[in-house]
Amino acid sequence: MNNYDTLKAWADIVIERFEYKIVQLKVGSTGELLNSFTSQLFVDSGGNVEKIVFGFLYYGRFVDMGVGSGAKFGEAGLGNNRRAKPWMGKVFFGQVAELGRILAEKTGQQAQIAIFESIDC
Repeated sequence: MNNYDTLKAWADIVIERFEYKIVQLKVGSTGELLNSFTSQLFVDSGGNVEKIVFGFLYYGRFVDMGVGSGAKFGEAGLGNNRRAKPWMGKVFFGQVAELGRILAEKTGQQAQIAIFESIDC
């Protein structure tokens, strides 16, 4: 039994959370970054997801760190109008932890079913 549907749903939720955070922090005015999010699941021959890749416009990383237009990393807010708008890190790592919890629960349930089915009544 593979976890494709669970991982696809998780990737969709991550993107929703990214978009929510971008709106909340008022990142950008054109909506280009907001509308650029994609996810792709790479599946092995057995149907198991090996990797999930998220895509978005590259400048979103600069906004997250507060760099660009002459402002270097660590200099955000120091005599320039740049400030970090951290829309990505906390969201992503929080969702990775949630995915770990979900997969642990699913694996436990699958183990219980396998044990139950193997008991000779």
